[in-house]
Amino acid sequence: MTIIVKLNGGLGNQLFQYAFARGVSVSTKTNFRLDVTPFHTYYKSDSYELSKFNIQEHIAKETDMFGFVWLRKHNTFFNFIYHRLKFNKILRLWYYMEKTFMYDQNVFSRKGTTYFDGFWQTEKYFKNIEDDVRKEITLKAALSPQSQKIQEEIQKTQSVSIHVRRFDTRFDTESKHKPWHSLCSPEYYERAIEHIVKHVKSPHFFIFSDNYEWAAETFKTLKYPFTLVGNGKEKNHEDMILMSQCKNHIIANSSFSWWGAWLNPRKDKIVVAPQKWFEGAPKNDIRDLMPKEWIKL
Repeated sequence: MTIIVKLNGGLGNQLFQYAFARGVSVSTKTNFRLDVTPFHTYYKSDSYELSKFNIQEHIAKETDMFGFVWLRKHNTFFNFIYHRLKFNKILRLWYYMEKTFMYDQNVFSRKGTTYFDGFWQTEKYFKNIEDDVRKEITLKAALSPQSQKIQEEIQKTQSVSIHVRRFDTRFDTESKHKPWHSLCSPEYYERAIEHIVKHVKSPHFFIFSDNYEWAAETFKTLKYPFTLVGNGKEKNHEDMILMSQCKNHIIANSSFSWWGAWLNPRKDKIVVAPQKWFEGAPKNDIRDLMPKEWIKL
């Protein structure tokens, strides 16, 4: 028996899908493979990024599952077949699509080889191996000199990461995804910072953003020491690791900053997250998304 997990989306999504694969694999005592073909076909706005980490990188071949991976690669053709009733029951023998945003314990009771398609965004799938997952999501290569300087500053201060997402079109309020996503407001960050300063003595904020100029303008009046991190998208894997090395965190409604906070193993860390993760879309219940210890504002 083997499980194959489809990878898609940005780095944060890919990490959830990988950790899900590891968790299900360990719990069910099965092998796992990662399907990266979507990055070469219909998800061309994102790229496969897990190769930068010390993960168990078992990549699926197109011939796996009697060619099912090849079939899944051809998204339009697959959907045409999948929605035809006479084929639907056959495909469901191998194909399992995530039904809701909540934890689904049924994934552990699948019989036989299965292809999993979803985002799987909760630590409940891999909580039992969290130490292993954290060890594997470490960089193969050394940090760049610029990141090493920031790392030194993070280690010697009461560091608090702040993640601000602005450029991603999936979060653009003018995009077709408007009913699903929204940007965190400056007011949210003000409330989050207020919460941190009540509980952390002499905090130093490290601000990570895909829009350096916006972040510089928005936080220029911050009354506490802060450092703007401007590594750029090509080093977002370094940004995630730097975020994880901060002692406390303020995250955006972003799987990227979720991982930046979760990878921090400290038991006494404070993580502040936005109460509102999606714009509308009530069916996407996020009760399982964030660990219960995190503060929702």
